[in-house]
Amino acid sequence: MKIVVIGNGVLALSGAREILRRNPESSVVVVGPQQRDGCASLAAAAMFNSFAEVDERSLSNAAEKEKFEFNRLSAGRWSGYLDGLREESGIPVDADFGTFVVNNHVSDSLEDRTFDAIVSALVQYDEPHQLIRPEEIPNYSPNSWARASRGVYIPNEGFANPDHLLGALEKTLRDNPRAAFVDAKVCSLRSDHTSVTGAVDSNGTIHTGDAYYLAPGASFSEIIGASELPVRFPRIFFGIGCGVLLKTGAQTLEKCIRTPNRGLACGIYCAPRNGDHSFVGASNLISPEPSEHARATSVLSLIEAAIDQVNRDFYRAEFVTVKVGWRPTSEDTMPLLGRAMENLVVATGTKRDGLHCSPIIGEGVAKLFDGATSVAEFEPFDPVREPRRVISRDEAIEAAVSHKVNAAFQHGFRPSRDRMLDNFKKQIYDDISALHDRVGAYDWGIPPEMIEMFRYGHLGGPATSS
Repeated sequence: MKIVVIGNGVLALSGAREILRRNPESSVVVVGPQQRDGCASLAAAAMFNSFAEVDERSLSNAAEKEKFEFNRLSAGRWSGYLDGLREESGIPVDADFGTFVVNNHVSDSLEDRTFDAIVSALVQYDEPHQLIRPEEIPNYSPNSWARASRGVYIPNEGFANPDHLLGALEKTLRDNPRAAFVDAKVCSLRSDHTSVTGAVDSNGTIHTGDAYYLAPGASFSEIIGASELPVRFPRIFFGIGCGVLLKTGAQTLEKCIRTPNRGLACGIYCAPRNGDHSFVGASNLISPEPSEHARATSVLSLIEAAIDQVNRDFYRAEFVTVKVGWRPTSEDTMPLLGRAMENLVVATGTKRDGLHCSPIIGEGVAKLFDGATSVAEFEPFDPVREPRRVISRDEAIEAAVSHKVNAAFQHGFRPSRDRMLDNFKKQIYDDISALHDRVGAYDWGIPPEMIEMFRYGHLGGPATSS
């Protein structure tokens, strides 16, 4: 079987590697731009986090719990996975385990509740962890007003240099005579309305095979929109995020330090890289279109957060570069994983969990190409579906208000000493409630991440003025 792999990010490459490992009679051709513009993994720490990603809804909301349970499947795989990848590729992938989650007071009480949810989940699932005093964390030296009051150490959650990781995955394939690479971007798929018959790249070349693996990240809906397939998928948006690489020298952290998720993003994190550098992230902006460059305010916020919330001596750090990635985010916020047509398998919509989940996703994809009719772990995330209603109206409005207020505090909001904060919350509540009414969301809720996509007509109704 010859399989055309569309995309060359972590999900595409890990799937291709597993396909070749499981079936010695198969071959793959990987079609993707070698420059990898917008590759989400290359603009990340990249962290192997399950429990550190928990928030208030992770276990109480049925859909969020499905994602969490799936995310956990990869948590115990990474140590052995990295060892095998290093041995197979000969590339010494820089990675380590151990993550400190700190509860500081830069934002508001949402962060306290999220930290509590993380600790509760660690206890509930009997995950190794240690409650620690933040001042005991090596090289953690925030400004006084941004210091944390609580912290937890999670030894099994780690981080890697994504350049090394993708480089190692690619080398294992380039060293395999059954794999080939094409430096081009796929623009559309051809179909006979039963199966896919070809993948057309930007040069007009048609790549054909027995089967197709579509894992192009956030470009998924662009490809589907230019194709005529007899199936419907939820729309994938560009979750535009940036991170900055600093040369931090002697102040470089020993382990990853991060806050809980907050303000519709992943808070602030800082991970060591290559001994004397630190990668700081990450911003998040859901958009219907890609953006090549980071917004100035995002870069400013990350650098200020690194200095204020991680180590005040980072003011002396050397600015190396800024990375921009497009996290593939589905309109219902759920991944798209599994068989979409007779000879088409899809993997996208993983938002910021794609790299962490790549070992289990790669295995599942390979099983489907090896004759399996389905993969149990993928069943909640069937890619051929109408968008799921994953949250109630009341829960959605409450979450949106909490995160928008939390984000405001992160970015300098200081209400006056009167009813300003209460009025601010009510204004947001009324606005989000009216938006739900306008799009007919009476017995379902808009996922908080998708508020602006509904507001400006990219989903669910006519646009309002921006």
